[in-house]
Amino acid sequence: MKARADLHTHSAYSDGSDTPAVLVRKAEEMELGGIALTDHDTLMGLKDFMDAASRANLIGVPGVEISTEHDGKEVHLLGYFVPFGSEELSKRLEPLSNGRLVRFLKMVEKLRKIGIDVRQDEVDNVLRGVESPGRPHLAGLLVRKGVVRNSAEAFQQYLVEGKPAYVKKDRLGTVEAIRLLRSAGAVPVIAHPMAIETSNLREFLKQLQKSGAVGVEIEYDYAPWGTAGSPEDVRKAVQGLGFIETGGSDYHGNTAAARLGSATVEIKTIEKLREAAELILSEG
Repeated sequence: MKARADLHTHSAYSDGSDTPAVLVRKAEEMELGGIALTDHDTLMGLKDFMDAASRANLIGVPGVEISTEHDGKEVHLLGYFVPFGSEELSKRLEPLSNGRLVRFLKMVEKLRKIGIDVRQDEVDNVLRGVESPGRPHLAGLLVRKGVVRNSAEAFQQYLVEGKPAYVKKDRLGTVEAIRLLRSAGAVPVIAHPMAIETSNLREFLKQLQKSGAVGVEIEYDYAPWGTAGSPEDVRKAVQGLGFIETGGSDYHGNTAAARLGSATVEIKTIEKLREAAELILSEG
């Protein structure tokens, strides 16, 4: 089995541009040994993804990324080995997924109000076939229109908090989301922790560990998103805490800032996550 795995990717079922099958094909062409699909607030792409992975020479990991909030701070939570037939999980995620469309349309209106002509046909083209639209879709549209040079510039000028087109998203409480994932038998992992606005990351992560978080995303490239920090900073923050250390590219497609496979972990990380999922299931 090939040695590396990318455990953070998105498909067209949320705010990526590739179908799950294309995502798997690209990972196989790159000779990755494993890949996880972690679409935002939806499980809709997981069946297609796992079907494609079963025909490929790699390990597919069904996942999700949930938008949450803890003590007023935005926290993204990754879930691994998600049972994609879970009705309860899908039911709880549906309002978040629906809220992403409302948020997307509000951001479009904000762009129009500052003089950027976003036509309705352009919006319709972006939304066609998309289950859970998000800021990367809008960033891609701004790139195609020539408003910005790349997706990173779109985020930094218009789409992050404090910029003119930003709209806050609906979120679950982080502890609630951790419990939701565990109740479904999935493994809760804290995503890109350097993006969390906290003065004491170690203590913040310890709080979430007490609530049932099992892992922390270590390997991650923050530069494309304009966020300060490095994997080494996170590694120091979690030293000795016993978290499973994961990582991934946060790939959203060829036009997005992060490249598939740009951040990876050893393939044995998948087995650690699988064992954690089995333990969670055994604990009921």
